Amino acid sequence: MKKLILFIFCGLLCLTGCKKEDLINKGKTGELTWKLDKDRILTISGKGEMPNYNEGKAIPWFDHSPNITSIVINDGVTSIGNNAFIDCRISTSVTIPNSVTSIGNAAFRGCNSLTSITISNSVTSIGSEAFRACGGLTSVTIPNSVTFIGIEAFSGCSGLTSITIPNSVTSIRSRTFFWCIGLTSITIPNSVIDIEKEAFIGCIGLTSVTIGNSVTFIGNDTFSGCSGLTKIINESTIPQRIGNIFHNVNKSTCTLYVPETSINDYRTAYGWKDFENIEAIQ
Repeated sequence: MKKLILFIFCGLLCLTGCKKEDLINKGKTGELTWKLDKDRILTISGKGEMPNYNEGKAIPWFDHSPNITSIVINDGVTSIGNNAFIDCRISTSVTIPNSVTSIGNAAFRGCNSLTSITISNSVTSIGSEAFRACGGLTSVTIPNSVTFIGIEAFSGCSGLTSITIPNSVTSIRSRTFFWCIGLTSITIPNSVIDIEKEAFIGCIGLTSVTIGNSVTFIGNDTFSGCSGLTKIINESTIPQRIGNIFHNVNKSTCTLYVPETSINDYRTAYGWKDFENIEAIQ
């Protein structure tokens, strides 16, 4: 009888206090597995690509998204799918391992509690709207491995105060940094050839911009609404043919700096000649 009572007691103890892990939910997604623990930490594990998801119920953890506090993607996962973590509004951190090579469209859109993110140097592409409306992000370093950044990738990241664009990027797509009102300066590296329309529209906090010497095309309204600009450095020896790219920029208080040998060319070039102060780059 004593042995029976002891057996029952031990069984009850294991049921109540000896669980290996307390899970809210778990499952499979493509080649990978996922689990959400009692601390609302979502962990993705396995080897291979994460599927692309349509918004809503197609995302396996969608019903839990508003309550996910942290996202952990384990080594072995090679991509982050479209819409994967959309609207995980209270998630404060995300871990992206070196095995990931691409971040899908709208992957983290609306994760407005994220304050920082480290993009591993294995990532080569960041999809359209990948971090759109992540208003809590304050800094992002994009590694030199990245060659493609999609449309509106960081649009609406109003808390972003600094971002590093690597010299592996050749194009800045339309509205990539739309309404990043916390940015104060931006340097466009010499690798960039074209800046598409509205790339920095509405960045009212920008005070200085450096445009690399390889930029040959700047789209309409690229810097429109950047009313805080006081300094533009354009390193190109040949003035780019532009339309109205500086709408609402005060051209009497914003100084344009250009190569010394090109000052006269800028003073006669459409769009650039509107700046009252054109000086040589020091």
